[in-house]
Amino acid sequence: MSSLAYDLHVLVRSLDRSAEVRLAPFGLTYARYLALVVVGDHDDLTQRELAAALGQSEPTASRTAAALADAGWLNVVRTPGTGNRRLLRLTPSGSDLLDRASASLGNDFDDVVRSIGQDPDHLAAQVRRLTATLEESS
Repeated sequence: MSSLAYDLHVLVRSLDRSAEVRLAPFGLTYARYLALVVVGDHDDLTQRELAAALGQSEPTASRTAAALADAGWLNVVRTPGTGNRRLLRLTPSGSDLLDRASASLGNDFDDVVRSIGQDPDHLAAQVRRLTATLEESS
């Protein structure tokens, strides 16, 4: 017998797999897309902050940032006098890519939610409420 927790876990895995397929035409993996989302949401994010936001090790976040920079989607700016501190910023092409990929993912998933008779905005609000409640209790 499954539980809500298990069913949600299966849903997240399905969403991750679906995102990988849907992002492939953009030349992105889901992990790199998430990195672009986090950088796009924060001005002058450090690699350490990116790692924390993604739940990754700092070396993994560094490799992700380097790959995104090599693709021309991210600027990695070393700040003078701060040791090895690097600030991350989307390039104009990275911002454009993020907008297009996000629209594609969002529209596709919204359509799936509507196909089962649910309102995407209402479901999103419920998910945010559940997430906030779980984060407050931990």
